[in-house]
This record gives sequence, structure tokens and C-alpha cells, in this order.
Amino acid sequence: MVIDLDKWYLNRFTLIGALLILLAILIYGLEFLKGPATYLFYPLLLGSSEGKVILFFIFMGSLLLLNGVITSGKIKGKFALLDIWESRKYLKYAIALVLITYLVGILIEIWLRINFGVSLFTVFVSLNPDVSSTSIIHSHVFKSALGSILNTLGTVLPSNIHTGESLSKYISPVAYLIVFTLPLVYLTSLISMDNRPEHNRIIIAFAASLAMIGMIDGGLFSNPGIIGLGGLIGMLFVSKPFKPRELIKPAIIVLVIIILGLSVEVAGSNQDYHQITLINQTQPVDWNGYDVISEENGTVKLTSTQNDKANLITLFSTLKDRTDAFFITWNFYSYT
Repeated sequence: MVIDLDKWYLNRFTLIGALLILLAILIYGLEFLKGPATYLFYPLLLGSSEGKVILFFIFMGSLLLLNGVITSGKIKGKFALLDIWESRKYLKYAIALVLITYLVGILIEIWLRINFGVSLFTVFVSLNPDVSSTSIIHSHVFKSALGSILNTLGTVLPSNIHTGESLSKYISPVAYLIVFTLPLVYLTSLISMDNRPEHNRIIIAFAASLAMIGMIDGGLFSNPGIIGLGGLIGMLFVSKPFKPRELIKPAIIVLVIIILGLSVEVAGSNQDYHQITLINQTQPVDWNGYDVISEENGTVKLTSTQNDKANLITLFSTLKDRTDAFFITWNFYSYT
């Protein structure tokens, strides 16, 4: 009996892809799976809810499933004359699109702060109607653009999955670039998988899924952003047969991004006080319980004995319904 290896690989890839998509559906629908899934994948995705986990399984599962179907030969043969099967070239396209999206996201973050005349080293928090935050280190500008579109379409998501839609009225319309770059990254990543060795295709699907999540939520310096982009760049340098030294350049690139992100966090830290700039204040703020250094023209300086995370959570409650939004400086050394 002769085993059709191509068909065997097709069946395995479509099966793995379908199982990942099914798992995403189960996590979305079954309450008891949400917490464990979020906790298990937190180091990779940094998700406060199951939303990123669901997206990750859908992205990776569909990439593997479609690759299994396409590389069966039936579909690929129909496009042979279009010369779209140069996998390395399309992997370069995917990397370029991811990088462009990340860099545009950083520029939008810079524009937002210049527009309000505040330091670049601040976290912006929108309080109306829901609490959403964004910064150069962990950007939500593209997430808010997609959230705005979902809201316009009337799409209802579980309340614990945050879309960042409240940021949309403050960010540049350029953020809607994600509507074009996200599907293009998906498509070019899918094409770049082509008929590569099985483990290479899995790595590309894994890395591309993380990179797309980083595009939506987190940006260049986030865990999924760094790991996803690093994985795609690594596959660009890999040849056949594989040589370990081929990963030296990708590792250096990833290290540079990590060092750059940490440098921004450390250099932008204010260890002496938290400076808060209120945007569109509508009611007086009761600063009782806070150590106020100064308060002038909507700018408040506080000495805080709490770490940054706890301090932010407290401010959400204090400033809610009293101001539309605020900027706050950060202290890298106290955020836990």
C-alpha cells in the first residue's frame, strides 16, 4: 500500500487548524475555560481577558487550515501563472507591513501627546464611556480604531473583552490603517508559508498570529509584537539545510527592540512624583487621601506611596465622571 504523503500532511494541517479554531469557539462560549486560558497564555499575550487567546487560536488555526488546503496542489495550480508562490518575497512583505503598522502606531502616540502639549513619556487614559489606556510602550490606538468599527456595526462582545473604543475620539484617523494592513499581513503570511517544511510553516503561522495581535494590541514593544516580529524575521534568514548561526542576526534585531523599549521605559520614568494632566474636566476632583504637591490649571502633581498599577486603578475611580481623560507620567521602577 502506497501512502500519499502530501495528502497525509494536508489532513494533518487542516485537522490542527480546525482544532485550534474549535478551541477558540469553546473558550468564547464556555465560562470555565476563560480564566485558565487567559492565565496560561498571559506571559505570551499579556491579555487581561480571553480576547487575545481567542484571536491567537483563530489566526493560527485558520492559517494552518488554509495552508493545508492550498498546498494540496489543486488550488496552487490555478495560480501558477500569477507567480505568487515566491514564499520568501511574501514573507518580506509581511514583515514590512508589520513594521509599518508598529511605527505608525508609535507616531500616532507621539502626535496625541504633542497635540495636548504633554510629555511623550505619559500614559493616556480615556474614562468615557469606559476606561481605556494607551502609551508608546503599550499602544492601543489600532485596537481603538477596530473597536470603533465594531461599535458602529453594532457588534456586541462580552463586557470583559475590551475594545478600547473610548480612545477613538482622541486618536488620529490614520489609525484606521489597520483595516488594510491587518488583512494584508494575514494574506502575505499565508502565501509565505507555501510548501515549506512542516515545522517552518507552523513557526510562520505562530509568529504571524502573534505579530497581528501585536498590531492590534500592544505595538512594537509588547510581548506578542516582539516575539511575532522576531519569529517572522528569523524565518526570513533560515535556509535549507538549517544552520544555527542563521539566527544570530534575527536575535540581534530582537535584542535591539527589547533594549530600545526598556530604554524608553527607564528614561521616561519620573521617580519623584506623578504628574497628571486632566482633559476636559467637568467637575471638581476630591484629592482627599492623595499627597498633593501642587495643583494648577488642570495639572496635578502627586506623591504616591502606591506602585504605578495600584495608583492608576485608584485614579480611575477618583476621576471617573469628573474628567473625560487624563495623561499621567510613569515610574518604571514601581510598576508591578
